[in-house]
Amino acid sequence: MKGKVVMLVGSSGLVGSHLLAGLLAKEHIHEVRILVRRPTSLVHDKLKSFVTQFDGDYPEDDFFNVDALYCCIGTTRKKTPDLNQYRAIDFGIPMEVAKRVKSQGCPEIHLVSSLGAKASSKNFYLKIKGETEEGIESLGFESTFIYRPALLIGKRKEARILENIGQKLSFVFDILSFGGKYHSMKVSLLAQTMLIVGSKKGIFHLYYPDCKAHVNTQNL
Repeated sequence: MKGKVVMLVGSSGLVGSHLLAGLLAKEHIHEVRILVRRPTSLVHDKLKSFVTQFDGDYPEDDFFNVDALYCCIGTTRKKTPDLNQYRAIDFGIPMEVAKRVKSQGCPEIHLVSSLGAKASSKNFYLKIKGETEEGIESLGFESTFIYRPALLIGKRKEARILENIGQKLSFVFDILSFGGKYHSMKVSLLAQTMLIVGSKKGIFHLYYPDCKAHVNTQNL
């Protein structure tokens, strides 16, 4: 019996790269499909990739016939100063891909969002994250998992000065957070949670304490 077929969008980023490695290592995962802007050098028997600029040039519908979608895509104001282009990436791509997999019967979606995400926020970043959450939730997947990390701890390919400073000072904020939702989160913890959280039906918002609890329970 074949295992699950999953799709990952944002496989080259901080969270996505960790998650991709985990998905490929899982025995119950039969195939991992990824959409990428540039060809990947990674070769694996389970990996099936398609190069696209996310401009409507997508593979045939059967490529989107998957059991679960993992969406980790995102940009920054430095990389994408044009706000319309920024929204097209952070909101447009997740929605377009999610609609495609949902139309093919996909029951499960995982979305990496942010602490403080709210569609009515005056902060552009949090507003877009909130709008994306609401859009994904409106599609009616059987299982919707939305992850809301605060500061993510991990080494990125590109330098982010403010984030690097935040990571160095995170231990101070972590003490003040008392292990709550404002606690920083290692990217490995987030990725591991996404791999083990299960397929419960409903809409779930997961913060640092939730991710830590899931991983601790798995390791008992």
